[in-house]
Amino acid sequence: MANFAVSCYRKSGVIRCICKEKYAGPNCERCAPGYYGNPLLIGSTCKKCDCSGNSDPNLIFEDCDEVTGQCRNCLRNTTGFKCERCAPGYYGDARIAKNCAVCNCGGGPCDSETGECLEESFEPPTGCDKCIWDLTDDLRLAALAIDESKSNLLSVSSGVAAHRHVNEINSTVYLLKAKFSERENQYILRKIQISDAENTMKGLQSDLEELAEKENQAAKKSQLVQQETMDTINYATQLVEDAHNMRDKIQEISSKMLYYGVKQDLGPEEISEKLVLAENMLEELRHRKPFLTQRDLVDEEADEAQELLSLAENWQRLHNDTRSLFPVVLEQLDDYDAKLSELQESLDESLDRARDAEDMNRANAAKQRDNEKQHERVKEQVAMVNISLSESAESLETPRLTISELSDIIQNASGIYAEIDGAKKELQDKFSNLTTLDHDLVQRAMEHAEDLQQQADELNRSLHRLDTNGLVQKALDASNVYENIINYVHEANESAVLALSITDRVSDAVGGIDTQITYHKDESENLLSQAKTLQATADSSNEQAVADTSQRVGGALARKSFLKNRLNEAIKKLQAAERGDAERRLDHSKRIIAEAEKTTMEVGQATTPMVNNLNTWSQSLHHFDSSAYNTAVDSARDAVRNLTEVVPQLLDQLRTVEQKRPASNVSDSIRRIRELIAQTRSVASKIQVSMMFDGQSAVEVNTKTNVDDLKAFTSMSLYMKPPEKSAGKNENADRFILYLGSKNAKSDYMGLAIKNDNLVYIYNLGNKDVEIPLDSKPVSSWPAYFSIVKIERVGKHGKVFLTVPSLSSTAEEKFIKKGEVSGDDSLLDLQPEDTVFYVGGVPPNFKLPASLNLPGFVGYLELATLNNEVISLYNFKHIYNMDPSKSIPSARDKLAFTQSRAASYFFDGSSYAVVRDITRRGKFGQVTRFDIEVRTPVANGLVLLMVNGSTFFSLEMRNGYLNVFYDFGFSNGPVHLEDSQKKAPINDAKYHEISIIYHNDKKMILVVDRRHVKSMDNEKMKIPFTDIYIGGVPPEVFQSSNIKAHLPLDVNFRGCMKGFQFQKKDFNLLEQPETLGVGYGCPEDSLISRRAYFNGQGFIASSQKISFFDAFEGGFNFRTLQPNGLLLYYAAGSDIFSISMDKGTVILNVKGIKVQTTDKQYDDGQSHFIIASISPTRYELIVDKDKLGKNNPTKGKTEQTPVSESKFYFGGSPISSQYANFTGCISNAYFTRLDRDVEVEDFQRYSEKVHTSLYECPIESAPVSLLHKKGKNSSKPKVNKNKKNEKNKDSPRDPVGLKSLKQNISRDSHCQLSSSPKAIAHAYQYGGTANSRQEFEHLKGNFAEKSQFSIRLKTRSSHGMIFYVSDQEENDFMTLFVAHGRLVFMFNVGHRKLKLRSQEKYNDGLWHDVIFIREKNSGRLIIDGLRVLEESFPPTGTAWKVEGPIYLGGVAPGKAVKNVQINSVYSFSGCLSNLQLNGTSITTASQTFSVTPCFEGPMESGTYFSAEGGYVILDESFNIGLKFEIAFEVRPRSSSGILVHGHSVNGEYLNVHMKNGQVIAKVNNGIRDFSTSVTPKQSLCDGRWHRITVIRDSNVVQLDVDSEVNHVVGPLNPKSVDHREPVFVGGVPESLLTPSLTAIRPFTGCLRNFVIDERPVSFSKAALVSGAVSINSCPAA
Repeated sequence: MANFAVSCYRKSGVIRCICKEKYAGPNCERCAPGYYGNPLLIGSTCKKCDCSGNSDPNLIFEDCDEVTGQCRNCLRNTTGFKCERCAPGYYGDARIAKNCAVCNCGGGPCDSETGECLEESFEPPTGCDKCIWDLTDDLRLAALAIDESKSNLLSVSSGVAAHRHVNEINSTVYLLKAKFSERENQYILRKIQISDAENTMKGLQSDLEELAEKENQAAKKSQLVQQETMDTINYATQLVEDAHNMRDKIQEISSKMLYYGVKQDLGPEEISEKLVLAENMLEELRHRKPFLTQRDLVDEEADEAQELLSLAENWQRLHNDTRSLFPVVLEQLDDYDAKLSELQESLDESLDRARDAEDMNRANAAKQRDNEKQHERVKEQVAMVNISLSESAESLETPRLTISELSDIIQNASGIYAEIDGAKKELQDKFSNLTTLDHDLVQRAMEHAEDLQQQADELNRSLHRLDTNGLVQKALDASNVYENIINYVHEANESAVLALSITDRVSDAVGGIDTQITYHKDESENLLSQAKTLQATADSSNEQAVADTSQRVGGALARKSFLKNRLNEAIKKLQAAERGDAERRLDHSKRIIAEAEKTTMEVGQATTPMVNNLNTWSQSLHHFDSSAYNTAVDSARDAVRNLTEVVPQLLDQLRTVEQKRPASNVSDSIRRIRELIAQTRSVASKIQVSMMFDGQSAVEVNTKTNVDDLKAFTSMSLYMKPPEKSAGKNENADRFILYLGSKNAKSDYMGLAIKNDNLVYIYNLGNKDVEIPLDSKPVSSWPAYFSIVKIERVGKHGKVFLTVPSLSSTAEEKFIKKGEVSGDDSLLDLQPEDTVFYVGGVPPNFKLPASLNLPGFVGYLELATLNNEVISLYNFKHIYNMDPSKSIPSARDKLAFTQSRAASYFFDGSSYAVVRDITRRGKFGQVTRFDIEVRTPVANGLVLLMVNGSTFFSLEMRNGYLNVFYDFGFSNGPVHLEDSQKKAPINDAKYHEISIIYHNDKKMILVVDRRHVKSMDNEKMKIPFTDIYIGGVPPEVFQSSNIKAHLPLDVNFRGCMKGFQFQKKDFNLLEQPETLGVGYGCPEDSLISRRAYFNGQGFIASSQKISFFDAFEGGFNFRTLQPNGLLLYYAAGSDIFSISMDKGTVILNVKGIKVQTTDKQYDDGQSHFIIASISPTRYELIVDKDKLGKNNPTKGKTEQTPVSESKFYFGGSPISSQYANFTGCISNAYFTRLDRDVEVEDFQRYSEKVHTSLYECPIESAPVSLLHKKGKNSSKPKVNKNKKNEKNKDSPRDPVGLKSLKQNISRDSHCQLSSSPKAIAHAYQYGGTANSRQEFEHLKGNFAEKSQFSIRLKTRSSHGMIFYVSDQEENDFMTLFVAHGRLVFMFNVGHRKLKLRSQEKYNDGLWHDVIFIREKNSGRLIIDGLRVLEESFPPTGTAWKVEGPIYLGGVAPGKAVKNVQINSVYSFSGCLSNLQLNGTSITTASQTFSVTPCFEGPMESGTYFSAEGGYVILDESFNIGLKFEIAFEVRPRSSSGILVHGHSVNGEYLNVHMKNGQVIAKVNNGIRDFSTSVTPKQSLCDGRWHRITVIRDSNVVQLDVDSEVNHVVGPLNPKSVDHREPVFVGGVPESLLTPSLTAIRPFTGCLRNFVIDERPVSFSKAALVSGAVSINSCPAA
């Protein structure tokens, strides 16, 4: 086998070979596709398949047997080993011309090459033996008839082609459906982007032509299939006729024998002898070889004929099924054509508007020309006035007085100018001092940063030269934080630049005032000179000139007075700015610079030892050995410690700066620094390097695991190495190892210690300690290298594990010891602010509990995992008494349990790897290949991504299956390749090998575990990428590119990866410089699915052996916001064990005995823990720490329930309809079992998982409103303070903003579902129609001067109107809307529009708090209390006045188009809550249109009519006159209600309604009322969908409810007229109802798939939606 390999290598302990062409397999042990042979035989090779070109052309390789080479599936009417000859009944050249055709011999045989008919001449004998020869002749004829039948049956093989055509038609229909679905989705986008629709129209028309052509081809193929089927039937009929002929010939032979006996005058005995002789002769003939062979062939051909006949019948059925799909396709084509017609109408309307705009532009241009002419006339008049003034020469006393006043003004201005000049000089001195200070600071910081960068680069180069085994990479990960320090220096520099910019603005303001004063001084001097000239040349005789001059001088005086006032105001502002604002800003700048310089000095002090360490590392790594590695790792640890000491100080300063205004200037910088710190923490948590403890040192570790996740289940693993044994030292002394628990150390903690030479696991859950000593392996007998220690607690059950590996083999020694709390305590009740985690020792001021109060540990420790999270000692809060010169880490040997870890990488959901210039190790070729192995329990995640501008390639997991999205610049847009047939699930926590193959630049192939999953052809184009992201991407990649719209998923991968290859070349992901947060190995704990999320329609099940009724104990966590649901269910015959929720309480049901909580409700979204225990004497239920129980009624009886293998269920049960399915999370479940120890349940191993997620738990926590925090001076209600507080002191509180409307819920006794689904209090759902909205009138107070609105919102929509108010002409307005996912606040200031637009997108489906404030000419937008946007315009002096109503969630038709872009004028799609004006809630709407409460839980498609009432009026295109058919599906929440109503002007009507579960169709045709009804056997209120159909034909009305039918024949009205009647759905105004119908309520529930006369009805295009009706969204529970 090695002879057929190019090279071989070892991977994960397995040898793999790179095979030569023609060979395949890990060891090249088989032939590749398209070749045959047996390489395992000595001397045998693989040869290429030769099927004479007659195999399936759709296959890449010819299809033949991989061992013998015999061709499979010969096409073109051929047969043979190599398909080298024509099939029987055909002739021609099968190898070259490939023209095998049917023989024209009337069913007889023909030559297989020439086609000549084959005939045999035979002379019949004469004489007494004629009867024998006649019999022989008849047998020959029978053989020929059988041959003819054989050829006829073989010709049926043309049905293979028919089958292929049918498959092609099916695939064409599937593609047509997919394209129609895609076009229908694109139609909505095109309707919005109407400007681009005209260009897209051409493409659509070409697509339609292509689809029409494909339709014609499909029709032709269908006709061909039909013709071939008819031919097959004819062949079968002919075969039957031939069989009848054969029977007749046999009867003829019998008659000839009788005739022969009479003719020859033979007696019966002679005839018998002759017959015996003939039978002997026939028997001899039968036993002759040719006849035996022919008989076998006849039998085989008969069997084949029967099989072919059954295939023909199957093909006929497939053909009929395919033809039945044609009307559906044609109907979809008609709908699409109608949509295109609507699009054409929209285009025409747009064209008309464009023409109107051109007309308006032309009119405006004419007006502009008139204005320009008028401007020229004004200029001429001004010139004439100037000439008249220049000609006037008068000498008056008034100009002299004016000149003296001007002289005084000039003197005053000169004094003011001198004062300003002095202030300017002082400011310039301050500015120069500040510039000098800033230059020194920045220069010093930049030089220090550059020196650090040079040292880091040198270290990086040295590490890459010497790091051959990947161990030093850990130290390199720690040193990556130095670049962040440089960023901190840059941030300090930016703060200094900010201070300088403030000073620059002050200086510019001073310069501007200086320039303005100089200008006015020059202008005054010019006026003075003009006045003197006028005085010298004045003519006293010109009275008219004197009057004009007086007027001119008066104007000059007024202008000078105005200039004087402006000058005084400028002086006052300058003095105020110089004395107040400038001083404050300069002081603020000094403080910022001082803080920045202090931070830089601290960073410098922290990085000075780093520089020394870098030099030491650089020198040590030139002669690398284990000691140098230990020193390097220790230096990395020391560097992280120093940096961690600086980070808290930096965070404190960031909080101080963050509180200073303006917040928007520093919020982005603070966010970036916080991200860098988080990245540093993430890298530190993955440093898998040990620390040495000397008995005095200690580390406080920073745990990122949620303490709520530790309450019911806690698991921790670490590596431990005792110190080397030396003489004179007591190595077996008792030692403290670790402590995790509360700060008071009195209860609720767990720890690890060495006592009496044994490893001891200690935990306390509230009362007393539990100690579990591992006495089977004394610590003194441990080897002098690392062993694995794992401690675990499930409820009150604890275990300690020890794994001791072997250095010489893969063998391992395993030790385990178990323990248990004696009482009822089962929770480790910790609070985040009161939890500490100490390792190796504790600080001097901390007092350990008595059981752990021991000397510190001596030896080496390395943390591994805490529950599902990877942790490290280097992610610490503080270290104590740790001497870097003595605490030298110890390298962990590659032991048996680390062999597999070295080859794999762990991604935690925030990490990613980047490979730059991937072509340096392989080139893109005719076949390009990517390979990677993944292991994950998560359903969604990004595996691979390549981006280059607008082109991209993405490999993603969606719902557990692979999807490929890619666009290499294709003309038809992105391509989507998905595992649509669900062939290869990925998220089963097992390794899967994924291969992406790009073949001939035009075909993408997806292979999983070496099995072909899907392939897709595309436009021929090469791969345009060089870089690849693995496991995720940094956020800026999506922000800086425009591909996010095409990628439905941006969730980083969580799980393990290994074996990444490009073109079969391996890459070490940890060696890539930009890899972030990726860890070594694959921790098993991170792959266990300990939690499950249920959406109200799913469950998980297991058939493992559990005894629920005898000596049982089990527990689990749960979180939910729903009051009802089934948590756990098990049934054994009539005996039932269940744990469920009812109205927020928990119920344990054991064989009909119920134990129920009473005082508390647990549907609060918080985590709660349940323990159920069954004993022979008592049933007990513990929820959190509340214990309840009842005595076992079977006490004393000997009956024992056998252990059954029936399934038990979490979250719901498919076998019991008594309980509603659970909505929420269940985690950390455990049971007492007979076959194994107590351990947490891995839901991944369960046999059934229906509609559940085994990773995420998207239960919303109680949202905290940032706008309604009660301060110490805020007013609070004081009524009944004492009584209420005492009564509700311990009662649970509903979370803010998430209260369920329990007091309003009413349930119809006939209905499974509540009439009011659980909704968020005071939150409403908008959308579904273009004008869904609420209107608020008669608002108190005037908000024209200043208004502050606040609101909470949640949406996933990119556009939509949230808030709008204006005057009647919409000149003055204020609005808040969503555009491209961003929030926009806008109002007018005079004729200008002030707009504030958020940088981030908020259409993420989460709740956000928004405040928008308008104060005259300035505006402010505050989002989530963190993002502050401000803007202002100069005041205009014009009044701003608006009037009601306030529109919320949308506007009335025609509104807001003048001021808001058209995409955002339409209704907001999402939830809004808690609208307030100036702190006062606005709750009562005057009108509501298509608005419902904001429901919790899952939603599905459909239209929901709420209990508050509402209805939909269809447009006039739908008619329910004399003849119609209406069909729809309903899921009621009330047993009575109006479904459909139509009413004409002359009193005729149709009404379909429910009454107490009965469906009634009532009609009035102008003569009288008549009706029919159906009472279904299955209640309509059972929570399921039911179909109702109403058919009317004149006076006959038929009603169908599911499968039950009834009808009525009413009186015939000869004068009835077919009116177009408005159709009401879900309700109707009472004024249109007759007295017999007025008592019927509106419909409450969901309705979908509404069809009139086979035309689907879209409620989103209805003429009117009134009341609480939700379009296209329906609560599922």
